[in-house]
Amino acid sequence: MNEELKASRLTELAAQGALSLRRQIHDLFALLDLPSLWRGKEPREIAESFLDVLTRLLRLDLALIRVRDLDEQIEHRFPAELDSEALLSAVQDAHGRLLPAFKLPQPNTVGYTTARVVSVSPLGEQGIIAVGSWRQNFPTSHELQLLQAAATQAALAMQSSREARTQRSLVEERSRLERVNSALARLHAVSDGLSRAHTSAQVADVILSEGLAAVGAPVGSVFLVDETLSELRLIRASRSSPALSRCPKSIPVNADLPIAEVFRDKKGLYRCLADGFLPERYGLPTSRAKAVAAVPLVVDAYCLGVLVLGFTEPGGFGEDERTFIQAIAQQAAQACDRTRLLDAERRARAEAEARQQRADFLSEASAVFGSSLDFTEALTRVGHLLVPRFGEWAVLQVSARISSSLEETKTVAIHRDVSKAELAREYGRGLLAARDEPRACITNNSVLAPIAAHGRTFGVIILGAEDAGAYDAQTLMMVEELGFRAGVALESAQLYEAAREADRRKDEFLAMLGHELRNPLSPILTALQLMRHKAPQACARERTIIERQVEHMVRLVDDLLDVSRITRGKIQLKRGNVDIAGLLTKAVEMTTPLLEQRSHRLEFDPPGAPLTVEGDGARLAQVVANLLNNAAKYTDPGGRIHLSAKCEGEQVVLRVRDSGTGIAPEVLPRVFDLFVQDRRAIDRSEGGLGLGLAIVHSLVGLHGGTVSAHSEGVGRGSEFVVRLPLAKTRSPDERSAQPGSIPPSTGSPLSPPRVLVVDDNRDAAEMLAEALELAGFTTRTAHDGVAGLELATTFRPHVALLDIGLPVMDGYELAGRLRSLATLHALKLIALTGYGQESDRHRALKAGFDLHVVKPVDLANLLRTLRGLTQEPDFASPE
Repeated sequence: MNEELKASRLTELAAQGALSLRRQIHDLFALLDLPSLWRGKEPREIAESFLDVLTRLLRLDLALIRVRDLDEQIEHRFPAELDSEALLSAVQDAHGRLLPAFKLPQPNTVGYTTARVVSVSPLGEQGIIAVGSWRQNFPTSHELQLLQAAATQAALAMQSSREARTQRSLVEERSRLERVNSALARLHAVSDGLSRAHTSAQVADVILSEGLAAVGAPVGSVFLVDETLSELRLIRASRSSPALSRCPKSIPVNADLPIAEVFRDKKGLYRCLADGFLPERYGLPTSRAKAVAAVPLVVDAYCLGVLVLGFTEPGGFGEDERTFIQAIAQQAAQACDRTRLLDAERRARAEAEARQQRADFLSEASAVFGSSLDFTEALTRVGHLLVPRFGEWAVLQVSARISSSLEETKTVAIHRDVSKAELAREYGRGLLAARDEPRACITNNSVLAPIAAHGRTFGVIILGAEDAGAYDAQTLMMVEELGFRAGVALESAQLYEAAREADRRKDEFLAMLGHELRNPLSPILTALQLMRHKAPQACARERTIIERQVEHMVRLVDDLLDVSRITRGKIQLKRGNVDIAGLLTKAVEMTTPLLEQRSHRLEFDPPGAPLTVEGDGARLAQVVANLLNNAAKYTDPGGRIHLSAKCEGEQVVLRVRDSGTGIAPEVLPRVFDLFVQDRRAIDRSEGGLGLGLAIVHSLVGLHGGTVSAHSEGVGRGSEFVVRLPLAKTRSPDERSAQPGSIPPSTGSPLSPPRVLVVDDNRDAAEMLAEALELAGFTTRTAHDGVAGLELATTFRPHVALLDIGLPVMDGYELAGRLRSLATLHALKLIALTGYGQESDRHRALKAGFDLHVVKPVDLANLLRTLRGLTQEPDFASPE
């Protein structure tokens, strides 16, 4: 029995041993399979798998694994409701020893509520593994070895997983860096291309060449907002598709289209496209795109436009792809902004240069208008300034008034090609024919503006070009300004011509007036002198009155003509050294008759030492005489007039002071103006035209001096002060060289001199001839040029006194005819005329006259002149 039990026990033990061995072998194989099972898994997955394998192999009632994976803590437990913190706390309290009884969260399958717990630490890991079972023999040595081996395998697997992950991270980082470097290289290529772009079109070309290649997009387009911010305009589109025409040229910013929404919202759009989509909705040039990226071009919150990229492969857009596309879009935006600023700067510079060019042109045109009195010539020169600077051709047309009832139209046509000038004229004629009146406007290829000023239109300016749309509002403004300046110049030229014509007519009128006034005065004066010669005592008082009035009339005519010459700057001074004492003496002699007539007492205070001024002695004597006459006229009879001269510094100061009626304060500032007279002369009792003081002021000014008037008021007299610069001291040799009087010839003719008098005024001719007959001359008279010429050939005079304004043949022509006669080679010609201007004197001398004498003639002076001429040796009898 014992033997059987023993044998049975041995058999049982052998079976248990075999079973245990098989289990151990199975566990070892399972342990060997773990590395391959965990290969390529993450530490969390390894921990989870380790817990499942360990629970199954060791038939555990509870299991816990907690390890640190970098910055993450990994924890797995079995069963799920296990209180891991309580278990770890109990394990830590056991200090690594067997924990005999840990309460299970719930009874196990065999009804036990506690389990024996053991813990191990994974090799090289920060963590703990705790397992437990209800079995009393738990853990066996095999289970401990298996637990430790499995923990080691798990730790190694986790470390291998981390190394693999690190290796993958390195590979991914290297790959990422390569992608980044590639992207940077592509971005650099884009940036390099954009840096050389100077216009928006060039920026778009770079983006569509380098940018599309960088992102791998085969098609794309660039839209920029216009200046009004109302439309997105297509700048460039890729030309890889023949369907380029499908890409819209412009898109309203408020349109219900994706590309417009991108612009308005300033947010990118990344979208896969369905078959049959409309490419124009996205601004794409082709419908073959499968995906689209539309990115706003934004700089400082300002959207400049939209960059559209089309991809032929569908797929999502990763963060890196979006970032890269946005980087290209940002570079494109900055380049577009830069080119926009460059365009604005170029436009501003071009506008400034154009404004300067227009201003320079207008300045040149104004200079041309101001420098030429021939307006047609000025228009031609301005036209050549316009062409070719501002156009291919130009037509300038003006209507100028050439008489009171007649206008003449002048047209200047200029073309870049001289041979096409007539074609330009036809262009202009056609444009004008289509308009009732010229008005400023821009046509297809020309600009037109009237030549007008101050409400008057004189003509038109047309500027043309070969190309349509060549002119803008600025050119129109320039041509309008040119038209205005031309109008002002033409108006000024017409006013100038009118003023010249009026001045010419005034000169003619004054000359004629002097002539007509002097002609009747001459026979009157000659008749008076004959009456004095024939009957000195007869009608003496009446003759004196007539002579005084005639002299007054002569003085008025002379003053009137002097003012005309002075105001026009035509008076000529015969300069020389003038002695002040002699000057004052001559002036006193000139005014003595009036002073005696008015019973004035003249107080003359001559200079204490010789004083000399440089000037015209006759004109300076006229200055002092006018002041003395003025004092005499406006001083009551029996008054006092004081004349003085003295040296003050470098000046000679002449003073004329009277005790007369004085000058009112309101008149004093204007006393030297033309035709100004005080109210004291309202009754005209003193006569005069108000010219004397104006002549004084002008003549003193011509001599480099000043004249001033002073008065304490009406009834308190007046004083006039003339200041003249002293003459420079001359040497004795220079003084001896001064011209003097030519002594008369002492020779006498063999027979009485013959004098021919030709004057259409019969009274003047007969009176003068009679006076000369009484003086011992033989005379003949004629009353026109033809009769005078015929008479001269038979009479053969020594001297001919010729009037200028003769009928049929004037005095100038008669003088020329007489000079051409060989038998009268010694004839002396004297122009005896009422034309007394300086130009008349020059013309007379040029026509062959020896002397020019202005009517009325002082008979005594004329007789002295005739005797001087007829005593010359050439006056031997011509017979």
